[in-house]
Amino acid sequence: MDKVYNTASFSRIFLVFVLALHIVFYFLGQDLINFLALNPRDVIFNIQVWRLFTYPFLPLSIAEAFLFFFVFWYLGPKVENSFRNYFYPISIFLFIFLQGFLTVALFGKENFYLYGTEGLSFYVLTLYYLIYFRIVSQFEPLPLRTMVQTAIVVFFWIMAATLDSFIYERNTLINSFSFAIVGIFIGALSYLQNRSFANELIQQRYRDFVNFRKRLEELESQEQQDIAEIQPEETKNEIKSTEQGVLVDEFIYDEENLNKILDKIIEKGKESLTPEEIKFLENYSKKVK
Repeated sequence: MDKVYNTASFSRIFLVFVLALHIVFYFLGQDLINFLALNPRDVIFNIQVWRLFTYPFLPLSIAEAFLFFFVFWYLGPKVENSFRNYFYPISIFLFIFLQGFLTVALFGKENFYLYGTEGLSFYVLTLYYLIYFRIVSQFEPLPLRTMVQTAIVVFFWIMAATLDSFIYERNTLINSFSFAIVGIFIGALSYLQNRSFANELIQQRYRDFVNFRKRLEELESQEQQDIAEIQPEETKNEIKSTEQGVLVDEFIYDEENLNKILDKIIEKGKESLTPEEIKFLENYSKKVK
């Protein structure tokens, strides 16, 4: 299997980059925004091809920024783990170009300005739920909290875009929904292209998880048997009082913490572990040998 691109993560770096540009362009004025926004007529007749790439980096509405932050901060890093090497960041920039190209192809003679990140947000959102519903949920249920959070964020975005469109009599609703539909469509196509690798990756992680857990259980059982054979009666009682924990020196490595860490490995991969969690597993493994 190809080495998985270790995301420190690209999604969050990209998020900070886009929000920083949003603030910069907001203060630089509308003229610069119009110069970088997606204008189909200018792209075709004036050969202003940079507009195919710059339109997502312009000022965002509050609802749009909220949706973008939620998707790229919480869901993006998980989606990255289902892509080969650097395919995820490449797919982000290809999506930006493809969405701009489709818009120009459909409205080539129109003279209007479009910009926003709804397409990107729904592209990653679609990938997340297709991958986790169709692949990860075979082994672990999709977290209910994530589903509820997503529903609330999307509902807030819909309501805010609708109010903005009616109150200020702008075409915000049409633009936002058009970008969202494109994001969902291309996200579904990208999932179909990446499905085999994502499925292979998740299954391998699940096998690693099962094998690792089985090995630790065997080591824990053997250690308990060894202690029972060599320790006096009071030590046996002390061990029994720890219930399912393993008493080693002054530390108790309980099964609940172990299970939480192992569950995190299957959901997010080994690279998601914190230094404390890695140390916990290493110490646990050493102490029960």
